[in-house]
Amino acid sequence: MVLVVAGLTVATIAAVAAGVVGSKTFRTTGYFIGLTQGINPVNGHPQYDYVNFAGHNLVNLAMGRNLTDTNFHKQVMAMTFECDLSAASLVVYDLATSNVVATIAKSTSVDSVKQRDVNRVGPNRAHFVTILQIGQNGNEANGLLSGYFTVAGRVNLDPLTGCPEPVLVSLDRDPLDKLADDIELPASDDPDSVPLIVRTGLAHLIGVVDAVTEGTTNTVLVPYGGLSIRRGLPAAGVSAAN
Repeated sequence: MVLVVAGLTVATIAAVAAGVVGSKTFRTTGYFIGLTQGINPVNGHPQYDYVNFAGHNLVNLAMGRNLTDTNFHKQVMAMTFECDLSAASLVVYDLATSNVVATIAKSTSVDSVKQRDVNRVGPNRAHFVTILQIGQNGNEANGLLSGYFTVAGRVNLDPLTGCPEPVLVSLDRDPLDKLADDIELPASDDPDSVPLIVRTGLAHLIGVVDAVTEGTTNTVLVPYGGLSIRRGLPAAGVSAAN
């Protein structure tokens, strides 16, 4: 029995060292401060026009719907990670079918640093920076055309597999949260149907979104956005996702 246990321990450590192949999907809420170029109607001078939006708005555009459509509450924004943190994506996840039905943006690069806390077998947290390229989705009236997000954040890691994993919110703390201004999003910004009990991590971002809404094309600068990477979702298949 001792030899068997020892063998399993060695195998587990080897698996952690080699990294686990596969991906995980997490319910993710988001809020984005948006700016477009406007013109002052009184004097004709250029001005900022604010077009703040949230994760459910991105989902609607990716699916070709009006920005404010509320009829498809089962389709939500989620984030996927490869277990070795080599790739990540923002996606539309259908809770009714456990499928990814569209990809909002996929990574062109991901860099990360990991840390192992005391008395752990493998790494149990990581900071990452990724560039997510927004793909074309939707239709001529409502859709995403192009753009990108540069995302910086952190995730908790399963110390045995190295995969991102949720923990109780009370345990989800990181010394850089305050410096990075990473905070939990108010529930009113991007509602979630499940109470916030566990969380995988937090992130912030900047970027540009080229979109068409009700037939009008515009470029939206995103000087700040926040992501709350929450609970794990059932293993996702891919249905009509790009």
